[in-house]
Amino acid sequence: MAPSGIEQIATAILGCALDHPVRVGIDGFCGAGKTTLANSLAALLISAGRNVIRATTDDFQNPPEVRWQLGDRSPIGFVRHQIDSAALRKHLLEPLGPGGTRSYRTSTYDVFASRPKMSPEYVAAPNEILLLDGLFLHSASLKGCFDLTVFVSASYETCVARARARNQERSADLAELEALYREKYIPGFEMYCHEVSPKERASIVVETDAGSNR
Repeated sequence: MAPSGIEQIATAILGCALDHPVRVGIDGFCGAGKTTLANSLAALLISAGRNVIRATTDDFQNPPEVRWQLGDRSPIGFVRHQIDSAALRKHLLEPLGPGGTRSYRTSTYDVFASRPKMSPEYVAAPNEILLLDGLFLHSASLKGCFDLTVFVSASYETCVARARARNQERSADLAELEALYREKYIPGFEMYCHEVSPKERASIVVETDAGSNR
């Protein structure tokens, strides 16, 4: 994405005049570039004098017995059970929203250690900005939880290549990693896109495939 595009998104966020923290959801497939975009936006917003809360849905996942209840390769399970939407709403999104206490947490679970991990409880000022990157942010279970959303779009082949390059799942076998994407993650995300059309619903769409000028 060109720097001017990032600046336009930052301007849109800064233009949100609310009496509670601005909640920005950065949605997209695994490896699309959500975290990179969120970190770049955070730097711009901080340079503009705003405090930023950074969080990711990776820290609000369900434990294995919930996440894999339909099998550890289930595309449906990926969509329905990967993220603990109730915890995400309760501990982060609703407290920062209208009428919220502004007391929030940025994590409830450590997926790599497979154990609960409650962050300290923080208190946000009304003019802070939440940048939450993650999967399935346009799901019905999170309806009404964001003041602005961004959908980061990249082809599945680009995302698979990026996942292999950075060993997204900390796998010892990159061929197995790619198989996981093709058997579970891609079909699951396709199901999500068919159900809720996140690219059409997002406030802003960013294309991150090589050669894109957006």
